[in-house]
Amino acid sequence: MKPSARARAKSGWLAQAYAYGREGAPPLVYAGIDLRDRPDHPDRRFDLSVLAGTTVVAIGDEDSGVGDLGSYALGLRQPIAGRVEVFGAPVGALPYYDLLMFRRRIGYHPVGDGLLQNLPLRDNVALPLRFASDHRLAEVDGRVGELMESFRLRAVAGLRPAQANEEDRRRAAIARAVALDPDLVVLEAPFDGLTGRAAQDLLDKASRRDDGSRRAVFVTAQDLVPSVRRLVDRVIKLVDGAAVEETP
Repeated sequence: MKPSARARAKSGWLAQAYAYGREGAPPLVYAGIDLRDRPDHPDRRFDLSVLAGTTVVAIGDEDSGVGDLGSYALGLRQPIAGRVEVFGAPVGALPYYDLLMFRRRIGYHPVGDGLLQNLPLRDNVALPLRFASDHRLAEVDGRVGELMESFRLRAVAGLRPAQANEEDRRRAAIARAVALDPDLVVLEAPFDGLTGRAAQDLLDKASRRDDGSRRAVFVTAQDLVPSVRRLVDRVIKLVDGAAVEETP
């Protein structure tokens, strides 16, 4: 699509979403987050900054609180204590409709895949373009065609999620997350059940912008398959509510 999805977004209806935040602020910051509901242990808080163009993975077991981090970044939930900033904007404090607009700057892959079961994969990928942008119909079709090709989905584009295999569903979900070429993508457990090769391919695609540069990617998972570690800048393990740096 020419111009790019990002350029069209900034010059058209989505320009409102870019009015929030601060120029040059990190894409994602967690500061003093209480993940264990332990207000009497301020030293066991979660702090993390995801810088522009980097891929950061937070891992932890199901009781660690790692599963809450994605919803905090989207403003779907608020932490018990601490603050979350996205591009410098305090997402937990934004009014509801401002938050809805602001979320258009963030690509999101929820646990599972979040695909609508009554729509084919192609239409699932098209959703943010149809309802969260001012793209004309021909532009939407062109962009979706690009994504189908890039994510190797052309042969299954007409299948509904229940008819597709797990890898193709995941490809469609991540293609939808990057449809608007966002500056930040949040991926929750994106590689569960995938082969190492598929996981590596999808993380590479999620981290690449339309112009070939790298976007910020934040992944949460219980574990990380070895094949994707070379694509990761930082691996953070949650230990007793706090972030412990690991070597990718």
